[in-house]
Amino acid sequence: MNHYCCVPRCLSWIKRNLQLTFQIFHEQGKHQVSLINKFGRKERIDRRKAWILKLRIRKPVSKFMRVCSLHFAEEDYFYRYKDSKKRKILKNLQYLQIHEVMKACI
Repeated sequence: MNHYCCVPRCLSWIKRNLQLTFQIFHEQGKHQVSLINKFGRKERIDRRKAWILKLRIRKPVSKFMRVCSLHFAEEDYFYRYKDSKKRKILKNLQYLQIHEVMKACI
């Protein structure tokens, strides 16, 4: 497993930090999320497109590209096993809450 974060200026790599999880982009047209547009209005758009816009991905997204867990809030996850914090899974959120600001991307 050799995962890197595809977000510009993020240097996260699974081998540097084993606590990180990496999310793949959803298929085009499969899920819709709510997003606040530049006019302050809530609109429904494709989740894949929303991730690309919010994370400012400027190149075509491939099936190998991933986004590290530093770009999501802790409350956006649930744990597969309640007693363990080992298996973190991103919730199927209706409202997009991706961190635009790089916070400790290492």
